[in-house]
Amino acid sequence: MRLDDVQEHFGDRIVIEWKSFMLRSTEAGRKSRDEFIAYTRNWERMPEADPRLEVTAPWASADDHPSHSLPALAAAKLAATYGPDVEEAFHRAMFKAYFAENRTISDTDVITAIARASGADATEFADRYREEEPEFADQVISDHNDAVRLGINAVPTVVIDDRISIPGAQETAIYIQVIERLLDERQASPAAGSHRH
Repeated sequence: MRLDDVQEHFGDRIVIEWKSFMLRSTEAGRKSRDEFIAYTRNWERMPEADPRLEVTAPWASADDHPSHSLPALAAAKLAATYGPDVEEAFHRAMFKAYFAENRTISDTDVITAIARASGADATEFADRYREEEPEFADQVISDHNDAVRLGINAVPTVVIDDRISIPGAQETAIYIQVIERLLDERQASPAAGSHRH
């Protein structure tokens, strides 16, 4: 939500690009249902930081909790190939499915339903996911490894201009201040602004 505010503030002067970071890359070490429900109690604090966030905490649905991060993140990479409108809708719907609706976002049927609700053809999306998932998984793993190399070890973390890392959920004003400083630096030094990050 806060990055929406940042985008609105700067308009087309900036581009926000979502990168993948896996909290759990495989099913190994999956929490039991009771452990996962206990973990989701922490979500109760999320709306305190931004009241616009829809959160059901602790996990309240009868659905299984997600097995691991990779399926949903690979699906997000696929959704991006349908264009920015589907990508954005998918991103928002995936967050809502997980945090508010407590759905199993690692399940292929749930992923396909989210894709359909986001404007993608469900049959085509499911077929492509089945066929291309290894390629998209490689992209997710590459994003994750790049983040680890940058010293990122938690979400959310915002990286600005490939050089400034801001960990944790910060106030919108912090992001705006940093970006404005960088834009001012580019304006003062035209050579620095001649390439795009």
